[in-house]
Order: sequence, then structure tokens, then C-alpha cells
Amino acid sequence: MTNSPYTSGPAPDPNATPGPGAPSFQYRPQDPGAVQYGQPTGPVLPPPPTWGQRWGLLPKDDRPKQVTVILQSLWIHLAATVIATLLGLTGVAALSVVFGVLAAAVNLVLIWAVAREQLGRFGSDNPRLPIYIGLGVLAVAALYRVFNPFTVVPALVLAAAVLLVLVLAFTRPVRAWLQDRPGNRPRREQQEQAAGTPLDPQAPPPQWRGPAGPGAQNPYGYQPPAPPGPPANGPAASNGWPQPPS
Repeated sequence: MTNSPYTSGPAPDPNATPGPGAPSFQYRPQDPGAVQYGQPTGPVLPPPPTWGQRWGLLPKDDRPKQVTVILQSLWIHLAATVIATLLGLTGVAALSVVFGVLAAAVNLVLIWAVAREQLGRFGSDNPRLPIYIGLGVLAVAALYRVFNPFTVVPALVLAAAVLLVLVLAFTRPVRAWLQDRPGNRPRREQQEQAAGTPLDPQAPPPQWRGPAGPGAQNPYGYQPPAPPGPPANGPAASNGWPQPPS
């Protein structure tokens, strides 16, 4: 490497090791533990509900405690129904199986409708009416179990679960929750509410109109050109064109 003609002295060696006083251009490595990467800066969304929270085995944030107890009571009723059906095979097996299948089906339908907030699928104006009908069927199935000595204890559990659900259905939080959820309303009310929702108001398109009268001004600042009038006589009307001799 040669020196520039404007500098004096020997040319610097690019392969030479810099001395202690020379500036260093090497970057100091950073400690990876000092800087945290990948941390969220915005609001953190809550985790999705688990299977137990979704179907009422565990409490859920947007669900009243009374509704959770109703779902837990229905799950206990379903388990007691299975046990009572198996114990009822010692007596009249056919009736035990029929009442067991009927009670289990009604129980599963109530669990699905309450947990998924779909009581409006039954078309009733009162969302508690399907619950009352289902509880009536479950009470009849529990009453049949009482007359069998092998199923008396499960029958008492079935009756207690039905009574608890019936009492909780009359509480104020449950009534408010059933009425506030859109899925618990009949389909016709949902369609009427969707059809009656007003759309966003839109500004009408501009309409170009002329002035209201002969002396009115155009609101948009545009004035049409005046029509040409008849030519005036005399030298003052000359526009620079040669006039015929008079």
C-alpha cells in the first residue's frame, strides 16, 4: 500500500497489530441474559377455557356460580343414573334400562343446552321452561328407583340433584344469565333483533342544482356564462374590427 501524495511518512501496515493506545473497532459481546427478547408488549389475552370449564365441571369467569352448580349437579345426576341402572338390573332389567337411557339422554341434553347457552333452540319464550320439563322427567325416573331396595341410595342422590337444580333455577343470577345470553332466546327473537338493527347512517350523495332564482348565487361558487346579447350601435361598440364607412 502506498502513501497518499498529501501525507508524509511511511505507509501503514494493514496486517500490523494495533498498539495499546490505538482505537479498537471490535464490538464487545452482549450478555444474552441482560436483554429479554420475545416478551409481549401489548395486553395478554386470557387462556382458552378447558374442557371442564366449557362443560361446567369447573367454574368459568363469564358464568355465574349458580349456573356452575347447576351443571355440576347434572353431572352428578348422570353418574348416579348410570350406577342406579346397573344396580337396577337385579329387579326388572327392562324397565331399569329404559328409565336409565331416558334419564341419561335428558340429562345430556340439559347439560349441552345450559353449558353451550342454547336453550333458545327449544323455541320457548321462557328459557327456564325446557329446564322444568327436563327436571320433571328426571324426577319420575328417580321416583321409580325408590321402590327397588338396591337403588334407594342412588335414587336419593337423583332426587337431591333434581331439587337443587330446581331451587337454583329460581335465583336472580340464573334468571338474569338466561335472559342475557342471545342463544337462550327463541330463534324468531334473534332474527327480529338482527333485522331491526339500524345500519350505519351514510351521507347522501351531492346533488347539483341550479340557483333558485334569477338573482340567486350558486352555492358551489360556479356561475354559468351569460348568453351573448344583440350588438350595440355606435363607435363605442367597436371591438377593433374595421367598421364600414358611414
